[in-house]
Amino acid sequence: MKDILIVEDEQMVQQLYRDILALKGYNVAGAASTGEEALELLSAMERWPDLIILDHRMPGMGGLEAARVMLEERPGAKIILVSADENAVWEALKMGIVGMKKPFNIGDLLSAIEGATPTEVNMIAAAPLKAAPQEIQRGGFYLVSEPDGKKGLDHFLGLLTSGYRGLAFSRKHPDVLKRVPGLSEVPVIWFTSNPSGDLTCISPQNVQKMLIMVQSIMDSTQRAAIYVWGFEYMLTNMNIERGLNLLQVLHDRVMTGKDSVMLFSMDLSILADRERRLVEKEFDILP
Repeated sequence: MKDILIVEDEQMVQQLYRDILALKGYNVAGAASTGEEALELLSAMERWPDLIILDHRMPGMGGLEAARVMLEERPGAKIILVSADENAVWEALKMGIVGMKKPFNIGDLLSAIEGATPTEVNMIAAAPLKAAPQEIQRGGFYLVSEPDGKKGLDHFLGLLTSGYRGLAFSRKHPDVLKRVPGLSEVPVIWFTSNPSGDLTCISPQNVQKMLIMVQSIMDSTQRAAIYVWGFEYMLTNMNIERGLNLLQVLHDRVMTGKDSVMLFSMDLSILADRERRLVEKEFDILP
C-alpha cells in the first residue's frame, strides 16, 4: 500500500482526495493546508510518503516553493503539483515533478499517481531478456530524422521482439499502427486536438500528460520501449520553448531509467534552425 500526503487548503477537495485514494487502496499518510504545515509534517515523519499531492495556490508558501524545499531535502521525492495556472504546471515539469492542470478528471489523477509512485513490479526480478538491436543502448533516448516514421518503427519493432514492453504515441490514427504486425497489443496514444471517447488522446494543450504515461510504463516494467511518431505536430501547435522543455525532461527521465529506451521519429525540417540544433543536441541520432 502506497502512502500519500495531501497538501490542499480547501477542505472539500482534501476530502475528495481522501475518498478517491481510499477507494483505490492508497493510505493517506497525512494532510496539510499550507506549504509550511506540509514541511512540518514531513520533518516529523520517520519515513517520507511515497507521493505528495501538492496544490499550487495556498495561503503562505505556495506549492512551487514548497516543492523546491522538499526536493532540496529529499532529491527524487515524488510530487504531483496541481494548478489551474498553466505556467505553474510547466514550472513543475522543469523541476522534474508531475504537473497537472485543473480541471482534470479522476482517471487522469489516478494515472498520475501510478506514474509518480513506485510499483510492486519494480521489485520483481525479471527473466533474462534478449539484447536490444545493436544500435540501441539501454537507457537511450534516440532520434530518427525522417518524414514517414518507417525507420523508427522498425527500431521499435526490434525492441519489442527483444522482450521490451511497448508504448506508442502517434499523430496517425491508432488504427494505422494497430494494423502493423507486432503492434496489435501495444497501447497507442493519439496526438490530436479532437479527442475521441474510446481512444486515449493527448492534445497540444495537455501535452504534460505524456510525461505521466511515460513515467507510468517505466515504473511498471523492467524494460520499456516508447515510440513517438508525429511529435512535430505538437511542437507546431504549442509554445515551442515548452515543447523543448518537455523533451528535455523526457530525456532525463529515460536516461535515469537505466533499461528503458525512447525513440522519436521526427521531420526536423519543420523546425527553425535554432530549435533544430537544440533537438539534435538533445538526442542521439539513429541511422
